[in-house]
Amino acid sequence: MPQSELMNEVERWVATLLERGPLALRAAKQAILQGLSLPLDEGLKLEQRIFTSLLGTEDAREGPLAFAQKRKPNFKGK
Repeated sequence: MPQSELMNEVERWVATLLERGPLALRAAKQAILQGLSLPLDEGLKLEQRIFTSLLGTEDAREGPLAFAQKRKPNFKGK
């Protein structure tokens, strides 16, 4: 990618990430950073624990509900 297009691409990625739920983004970052130093089986267990911890959140319910109602989700980080 040419240097001149880099900022446009970064801005597109940032816009996409900002549409996602903050809890999910935080969890993904945690899984990536912690998982890098783990063997695969332990990394997968970590990912499962993190995923499970999100299931009872308001945001976890909001995402599928918004999809079913064909609207943008209103994530609250709860």
